[in-house]
Amino acid sequence: MGHYDNIKNIYFIGIGGIGMSALARYFHALNYNVAGYDRSNSELVAQLRAEGIPVI
Repeated sequence: MGHYDNIKNIYFIGIGGIGMSALARYFHALNYNVAGYDRSNSELVAQLRAEGIPVI
């Protein structure tokens, strides 16, 4: 990933949105440690949790 080779953990604020959830899935698929926060329990949040991405 170029300049991001030393990054291991990525935390998303608003991970339940359409854009942030897509980025979370992308980096999770690249084996980064991904987690995030969202104030609502949307269907996207449930899907992220089911995929193994921790959401607070």
